Amino acid sequence: MRLRLLAFLLLITPFASAGPLDDGVAAFNAGDYTRAMALWRPLAESGDADSQYNLGLLHAGGLGVARDDRAALHWFTQAARQNHGDAQYNLGLLYAQGRGTYRSDRDALLWWQLAAAQDHADARFNLGVMYAYGMGCAQDTDAALVQWEAAARSGHARARDTLARVYEEGLFGVRRNSAKAAEWR
Repeated sequence: MRLRLLAFLLLITPFASAGPLDDGVAAFNAGDYTRAMALWRPLAESGDADSQYNLGLLHAGGLGVARDDRAALHWFTQAARQNHGDAQYNLGLLYAQGRGTYRSDRDALLWWQLAAAQDHADARFNLGVMYAYGMGCAQDTDAALVQWEAAARSGHARARDTLARVYEEGLFGVRRNSAKAAEWR
């Protein structure tokens, strides 16, 4: 009975330390990127997707370490393979820009599709651009509109502005429609 009570008390009693992931976030927010890296690296190496993503951010931004796009690519890939939406989005950026890897619209498109499936608004906006211009895929205005509308409904300001312009100016073969343009303003 005592062991069950102790186990119950351990479950409901808050711990003094939030843990290495949260401690790393606190260090990052305080500008102590070296400490954040030291706290997150063991977690990342043991497979924690949030820590892997965070290490990718440190390497991509040169925060606490020299900027290293290949290391950022490695850590974003590890997290992205675990369905981490922000990592998938950033991995798409690296491929689109050719940072740390070859430049590939097709790979960028793939990672943004995965992030968009998790309602990542920036990924949806970028997918809309890719579909509208046929980058890494066949041009598909309808698919572009679907992605921009989903991003706009999530509050993405550039998606709203893009939709308004598309309907105002009749871009990408879309019939001009001032009422729809006003809807997105």
